[in-house]
Amino acid sequence: MKVLLIISASVLAIVAVKGLVSPPGSCIPLVTTSRGGPLTAKAVNEAGPGIIDATGCDIGDYITTNLPVSSLTVHDANQYGILVDSSLGPITVSITGTTVYNIGAHTLTSFTPNGVQTGIGIIYDSGSAGPQATGSIDSSTVYAYQKGGIEANHNSNVTTTNSVVTGLGHVDYIAQNGIEYARDAVGVIRGNTVSANFYTGKTGVLADGSSCGGSLQPTCPPGRQYVSCGILLVLIDPNKIQRGQNDLNAPPPNDNQRNFAVVTDAITD
Repeated sequence: MKVLLIISASVLAIVAVKGLVSPPGSCIPLVTTSRGGPLTAKAVNEAGPGIIDATGCDIGDYITTNLPVSSLTVHDANQYGILVDSSLGPITVSITGTTVYNIGAHTLTSFTPNGVQTGIGIIYDSGSAGPQATGSIDSSTVYAYQKGGIEANHNSNVTTTNSVVTGLGHVDYIAQNGIEYARDAVGVIRGNTVSANFYTGKTGVLADGSSCGGSLQPTCPPGRQYVSCGILLVLIDPNKIQRGQNDLNAPPPNDNQRNFAVVTDAITD
């Protein structure tokens, strides 16, 4: 009975530093997270080395405690490859030499990305008013994600260095972003290679928040169409991000639609 309580409710506040991985064909239920809920995870606080096949689960590795993650491969989660969640208390998580791929929508066991705004490889998130998530992502590889490769959100302080982030290329169904820092996150983005984030569709959002560019909708005026970015800063002070030596200039078809952008009035990202 004690084990069931840990898994089903606040696993997540009290699970031991040693990782918890669900048996084959099953997921761990999460009542709530910084990204909402209920969700499911294949593993909780798994540090690696090893492989997490998250097929059928929303999250590959859900981390809520101080942890050094190293030499871990996470694949085929429906929403988040690795979610570092500080909503239960301040944490520091380093991620090194890790590979994350096939994160987003699936048809049975196959990765079939679509236009739903989820599918993020690695994300640090405190929630809107949570304690700080601090950490680093170094020498890691993220590819085949639906929405974003790496994200630091809300009260997060993350250093992202020497990593390779590769989107799906030219697609017309979603505006992907390689590395995104949003909503007052701070940190460092340096020495990364980011490519193949390019939206060829026509949809966007008008200044009043209504949609444009879709079926039976007005055409988007200049500046209101969604675009993909190699590095995107959203609702953030760009002076709080140290950024340099990032390689964003891959040639077509692996180019980014925009290499870098700052968005200050986004209703959605």
